[in-house]
Amino acid sequence: MRIVAVAVTYNPDIDVLAQTLQSVTSQVQHLVVVDNGSGNIEDIRSTAAELSAHLVDNPNNIGIAAAQNQGVAYARAEGFSHVLLLDQDTFLAPEVVADLAQNLLALERDHGPVAAIGPAYYELNSRRQTRGYVANGLWLSRLSLADAKRPVASDFIIASGSLIPLTVLDQVGGFKEELFIDLVDVEWCFRARKAGYKSFLSPTATVDHRLGNDTVQIGTKRVAVHVPIRNYYWVRNALWLARQPHTPLAWRLYFVSRSLGFLATYTTLVDERARRLQLMARGIWDGIGGRLGPLRQ
Repeated sequence: MRIVAVAVTYNPDIDVLAQTLQSVTSQVQHLVVVDNGSGNIEDIRSTAAELSAHLVDNPNNIGIAAAQNQGVAYARAEGFSHVLLLDQDTFLAPEVVADLAQNLLALERDHGPVAAIGPAYYELNSRRQTRGYVANGLWLSRLSLADAKRPVASDFIIASGSLIPLTVLDQVGGFKEELFIDLVDVEWCFRARKAGYKSFLSPTATVDHRLGNDTVQIGTKRVAVHVPIRNYYWVRNALWLARQPHTPLAWRLYFVSRSLGFLATYTTLVDERARRLQLMARGIWDGIGGRLGPLRQ
């Protein structure tokens, strides 16, 4: 197994990026940084060079899906067998990649080809561990990984920290670039699921990850707060996904109800409420109308 890590960057905190890359470089055979038009590209270039990472320098922000596809294309051209996707602020504990690789081989031996395997990450803002999700008819089950010892099947796993065989990407296809950002990993996992490939979470692989810039407390839950433009992309892509044939019914209902929840939360409990309302209204319009791609303002 020859693994290349693909880290996508966009105006990263350089110290955080350096920690992220350092946490993975000794665990893989090679490292690629794909930058999406960052203003601090020279700092990124220096950081990548210090770790002998290959840099793909996009002059503009082409979106996370397109950037990930560039990393996959590099992996394929250079003869790697697997890609490990990373965000710019995901810290891997030692031996995480070895854990994922060993579990992936065992799953393939027992179950056949696997779409992807990812870590049971700890989300720093909400201060909780991720869970698995499985659709069953109208219902969506949430699976705790607290007592799990072996990988748990999940309808989707987040891209950051996920290990994916290139053979599966060859069969399922790459990431949908028209989504630009948000739910790109979910859409790909659903598409892989439809093609017969399951995704898994390894409860023994530990990763620290941060969703959003902050959180807001709603009852017993802490909800991630992103910059306003992300509200547009999430709502738009969620409503588009709710209309796709490869999206399970329970997830279609979830995306619609969650979009309504976004409207209630982000227009009453956080900053820039009017701006967020405007963007989510357009997201609803574009999602229902199937208008994807980068938002043109």
